[in-house]
Amino acid sequence: MDLLEYQSKKIFSNTGIPVPRGEVSENPEEASNIAEKLGEVVLKAQVRAGGRGKAGGIKFASSPEEAEKGARELLDMKIKGLNVEKLLVEEKLNIKKELYAGITIDRTAGKAVFHG
Repeated sequence: MDLLEYQSKKIFSNTGIPVPRGEVSENPEEASNIAEKLGEVVLKAQVRAGGRGKAGGIKFASSPEEAEKGARELLDMKIKGLNVEKLLVEEKLNIKKELYAGITIDRTAGKAVFHG
């Protein structure tokens, strides 16, 4: 299964795992409206590629106007050859620690492998 971040977070939220408040935007005006509701936000390009942050696909906004400007820039870019068509606009949090985990299939062993 290959999910975008907003899709994964929806599944997490539906199963009781806490996630930041946020919504998906497909245009700058939507991003501005979401920022108006949430306050300071993070705009994240939704593409099926790693390294979004290093590619400039994540922006911070402290106002609806900044969110609209950032969304316009993000929606005009490509990351690793992929057009950015959607953004995850979510509340900015003070993150103390990040943890990453993943599960892949080891076809040789014929089983799932956990990466942490």
